[in-house]
Parts: sequence; C-alpha cells; structure tokens
Amino acid sequence: MEDIIGVVQGVKGRTDDIVFDLFFSDKRVVAAVVLYFSDFTDIYEKTSFGTLLFGNLGQRREIRLRSLKLMDERRQAFENKTLDEILTLHRANFEMDYADVVSVIVRKGLLETSLEFAVSRRPEKKIAFRLEKRQVAEVEGLMNRVLPDKMK
Repeated sequence: MEDIIGVVQGVKGRTDDIVFDLFFSDKRVVAAVVLYFSDFTDIYEKTSFGTLLFGNLGQRREIRLRSLKLMDERRQAFENKTLDEILTLHRANFEMDYADVVSVIVRKGLLETSLEFAVSRRPEKKIAFRLEKRQVAEVEGLMNRVLPDKMK
C-alpha cells in the first residue's frame, strides 16, 4: 500500500492559469490539476476588444468565483481516492517516480520561488512549479523526507 506523506496545495504550473495540488507519497509525486486554462474558455470567448483594453470587473469576478468553485470540487473529488485514481481525474494530471528524479531544487528568489525537478525519463528534463513564499518551508520539509539525497 502506498502512503501519502504530504500534500502541497495550489502550486502553479507553466502559467498562472494552471494550478496543481502535489501529492507526495513514499514512491512518487502526483501533480493533480485543480485549475486549468480550458476551464475558462467560454468566458474568454465572449471577451470583447474593449474588455481586453480596459478590463471588466464582472468578468474578473466570474472567473474568481468559478475558480474557487472548481478548486473546491476537484479537491473534494481527491478525497478517499488512491493516487492512481487521482491520476485519472484530469488529462493533465501526471506523476514522477522518485527513481526517475535526478535532482530537486527549491529556488527562493526575491520575485519568485519555485520547486524544480530534473527527471531522467521525461522529454522536458526539468519540471518546475511556482510556489508562494509561505509554501517554501513545507516543500523543503517534504523534499528532505522523500528525496533527501537529491536536494540541491
């Protein structure tokens, strides 16, 4: 049986409109989508040129409310599921086996903090997540538990 050691919620992927929860087990990390850019396609399709130039408070409010609702629904769907079941809940969910991780870096910059995995069996070679500063200590603690020999 695979044990979940910790979960870090709300880390960003390549862009601000892709948000993951990271599930750390004793064997792997699973990145599970809680927000994805295609969740808002219908809202963006009805955006006018004037809205792009001057903004639209109503549209921002609609996106924010939908974001909160989707994140809550998806996190509820994760409850009482195995990591293999969580992987099937969204097409963009993925896993990284610890055996495939070459190194891990937690970067702490003035403007941005990140968690970066160098992985031997993925074409990208590096997989990075943007963190909030408040998440750094939690992530470092988890990395020291699951991949202490690969931390840089």
